[in-house]
Amino acid sequence: MGTIIDAHCHYLTERYVEALKKYGRIDEDGFPVPAWSLETQLQYMETCGIGHALLSLSTPHQNFGDDGFSAELSRSINEEAADLCKKYPEKFSFAACLPLPNVELAVEELQFGFDRLGAKAVKLPSQANGLYLGDERLKPLMAELERRRGVMLIHPSKPPVAPAGCFTSGPLPLLEFINDTTRAVVNLIASGTLEEFPHVRVIVPHCGSFLPNIIDRLAGITRLLASKGVGRPVDVEAGLGSLYFDVAGDIYPRGLLILRTLAADDHLLFGGDFPYTPVSMIAQKVQALEADESLAGCREKLFAENAIGLLGIGRRH
Repeated sequence: MGTIIDAHCHYLTERYVEALKKYGRIDEDGFPVPAWSLETQLQYMETCGIGHALLSLSTPHQNFGDDGFSAELSRSINEEAADLCKKYPEKFSFAACLPLPNVELAVEELQFGFDRLGAKAVKLPSQANGLYLGDERLKPLMAELERRRGVMLIHPSKPPVAPAGCFTSGPLPLLEFINDTTRAVVNLIASGTLEEFPHVRVIVPHCGSFLPNIIDRLAGITRLLASKGVGRPVDVEAGLGSLYFDVAGDIYPRGLLILRTLAADDHLLFGGDFPYTPVSMIAQKVQALEADESLAGCREKLFAENAIGLLGIGRRH
């Protein structure tokens, strides 16, 4: 195993891409869906010093309005990932995708993914067809994750409504993805979900999205509202302190610095976001992390140790 574990790395199966085209979702994010192959994946890992990658599905979310087809497609995607992990156990693990918003089918796929396919985590969209993380309808799924002390990694999804005529509603990764991740995590905290299910480990992508920038405002407003009988008292700092964060995306010169004011060093994970981020940009980030003197006591945790402890990489599930 190499020196870096990539906790934010995507794969695309032929059937998934065919489904996106069939349902007219291939261009929905305003960002080109990249090509992916095992060969390009291994080349990326070799170039950037990635010893192990946790593979997960990106976006668009694989439910196009037909729950039955979504369950069938999710099973196909997960089985392909599991087969790849069996062939290259030192190189790959995977997070199972789930056919939300159908919670019953999602619980079934979670169980199958963990028990039969050896998934290390589940990937949940920030929202699935309008059902946001933190919604009480997701409690059966959260309860199953709690029972297993499971890991869930969040990935942004296209919000149900984006402002028309605004540049940011076109290329969704620019702003709307960050908005939607932040909205979902705030909902997890404000709803009390993180308190109710304290053994579910949650990975927040893209250097925490907007959370590091709004933590003080969020804590202050929730206290103010609770004092006026609006909402419920919630420990925002404790909720955020329980989260893990990957550093996918552009993190220099300010992103990582701000994130570390919120997250402990043992809750940081490396993320490359391949193949949506070019290999050259990921390589530059790895070099910058290696040269960052402020990470002297944290670098090995960020690169590998935290992921090993959280995901059990290198250990049987």
